[in-house]
Amino acid sequence: MINAIIGDVVFTNGQNLVLRAGQVEFSFIVSSQTALKISKLGAAERKEVRILAYLQHTQDDMVLFGFCEEEERQLFLELIKVSGIGPKQAMKILSGASVHDFLTALDQNDVKSLSRIPGLGVKTAQKIILALRDKLVTMDIEGTGTAEANPSQAAKKYEDLIVALSEMGYDKKRVVDVITDLEKANSELLSRKNRHEQEEFLFRLAISSL
Repeated sequence: MINAIIGDVVFTNGQNLVLRAGQVEFSFIVSSQTALKISKLGAAERKEVRILAYLQHTQDDMVLFGFCEEEERQLFLELIKVSGIGPKQAMKILSGASVHDFLTALDQNDVKSLSRIPGLGVKTAQKIILALRDKLVTMDIEGTGTAEANPSQAAKKYEDLIVALSEMGYDKKRVVDVITDLEKANSELLSRKNRHEQEEFLFRLAISSL
């Protein structure tokens, strides 16, 4: 498994990047977002660049896809899990919108914005929202311009409770927000309870709030 390759940028053009690591040159397919970031690097900054990688290995070919940021790779990996979307189409989607803008549209069920991305129609945008919204709504899309792939501490700690409430039909993002707020408001009381008691207590309060 190739996680990343560190080397010197040979060239980048559109959605292609060539990186020299030792005596080997690696060719990546990248998003236009990543290509733009690389193209803005000065001569000194183009040395020892770390490119995160995803290797597609088929019977007939091997293709490297490259990313400057982990957030972009994580979104790419989620996109290729959606039925009908392969790595090349996922990269085209990432070229059409920043991670931040994509997640914002996803969070807001904004089919119109997603369908404007080249290669995406209304039906595919709807499919992506149905497949990914509940998986990605806990990613941080506020203010940073990028997403962080880690949910809040409350979302991690009470994951089973959040799943149970979501399966009851409640909006997952709303559930995460409610559980996070309830944990903060009742932290002292929760500290005196065991895990099972904590979940029962939060479950009753969450039902009332939701």
